[in-house]
Amino acid sequence: MKRKVIAGILIVVGLAVMSVPLYFKITGSQKNDEMIERFEHMVEQETVTEHEEEKEDCGQEETEATISEEDAFTLAKGEVIGLIEIETLDIKYAVMEGTGNLELSCGIGHITDTAGIGENGNCVLAGHNGSRHGTFFTNLKTIQMGEVVKLTDKEGNVYFYEVESMEVVGPYDNSVKDQGEEAKLTLITCENKGTMRLIVKCTMSEVLLTHE
Repeated sequence: MKRKVIAGILIVVGLAVMSVPLYFKITGSQKNDEMIERFEHMVEQETVTEHEEEKEDCGQEETEATISEEDAFTLAKGEVIGLIEIETLDIKYAVMEGTGNLELSCGIGHITDTAGIGENGNCVLAGHNGSRHGTFFTNLKTIQMGEVVKLTDKEGNVYFYEVESMEVVGPYDNSVKDQGEEAKLTLITCENKGTMRLIVKCTMSEVLLTHE
């Protein structure tokens, strides 16, 4: 009898341990979906507000009122600055300002001392090569030359970047953040069990501005 009880306890404990990674995957996916939904809602509000201001001078107070307190609180906890999509890899994540634990557990992080989304220079984004919170850049190594990376900023402007090269570098190679005059995009993730970095470099190919 005692053996059966112990066996039952071990089975329950084993199932509980096995379910932990699944739990984090599900909650991480839900968190990302919620952040994307809030971001898209804010972009929609921003676009509607701009259109209203073009028709009539509503003033700044009305513009500020369109952003809900809940959305503002979400951004305050971790600033969402954009959205990244790579259709061929089924990637769609919020882009956070910074690359700390909070930012990289929620989405893709923007390295703060690099160009912003859509700006001239090198915009560098980093993401985990898979984690208990989501897949993130796990499949980045399978991206092909010429494929498109789509970035959307908080104003709803959309920038398309074309993949032009891929390489593996050391973990302390800061040349990946080098800036220039052209609008570039660099995607970074871990490689070889975290001992190296996979670098995907892209060049801006198209821009869709909301006011056009």
